[in-house]
Amino acid sequence: MPISDSQKKGLRELLLNEKNLAVLLHLAKGATKNMCKTEDPEEALRLITTHIPDIYILLSKRAITKELLFTYLSKRGADAATDFSKADLIAKVIECWKDEHQPSNELSEGQTSSLLHKQSEEDYPIHTIARKFGEWFFDRFNADTLSLVDLWADAALHLTIIASDGINECKCSTAAEVLSALTSAKQQFDFYFNPNLTHAGIQGRMDYYGQFVVICCGTLHSRDSCVGIFECAFGLLQDPFADNNWKPKKVKCFLKSEVQPPELHYLCLSETLQKALELPIRTDDLNGLL
Repeated sequence: MPISDSQKKGLRELLLNEKNLAVLLHLAKGATKNMCKTEDPEEALRLITTHIPDIYILLSKRAITKELLFTYLSKRGADAATDFSKADLIAKVIECWKDEHQPSNELSEGQTSSLLHKQSEEDYPIHTIARKFGEWFFDRFNADTLSLVDLWADAALHLTIIASDGINECKCSTAAEVLSALTSAKQQFDFYFNPNLTHAGIQGRMDYYGQFVVICCGTLHSRDSCVGIFECAFGLLQDPFADNNWKPKKVKCFLKSEVQPPELHYLCLSETLQKALELPIRTDDLNGLL
């Protein structure tokens, strides 16, 4: 997500203070690959917003800790539960900035009404359904409760695993084989899939055959450590015999181990989903299912 003017104001509040000045200067140095070692806070802020043009990537930097974000939210009286992840805090901070830094220009009654009813892209039904599906799928998958009835009988899978010992690929074309291949990979490597359920990590598209495509990414974890990333594309069709629920017909999954994996993974940085990101986005209610 590009850094908006309101988010730049929020970053100023977050970082341009005595307590977090060292974090700001560290970020500026890292953003310029140590080419610029400014001690001027205003210049440092300009550098990081110029060289790190995505607000999610910026707030995910290791220098911006969960404690820093939690303290910032607490001082503003925002509701930040103690059972949280860094991704949750980032989303909450961005939401606060959206609410606090709206343009203050006077608007006519008609303009105000239009602004209030204007729908942001991340709230399009196609993206809302994608997030609900992603949360549902990975909750079941991680809990080992995903079953054959959750897939189309002729579901197909293309699974690619890149590890230190090489590349493994698997293709199969029945629900039983798909479920077996996914489960085997998960158990073999003791993976836990942590999807990025923000708009920057999961979205919906429509392919040229009218199939609903969910594209998502996240990090792979083994026990208490992050060990890699994953990228998935699900081709979904509605099942009229299952309350018109969306079920995977095609699954493409890319798993990659990394020595220093990111704290969060983003669609804009994906290796395998760039073509899918170019597919059309529907703005209607997908046959009124929501």
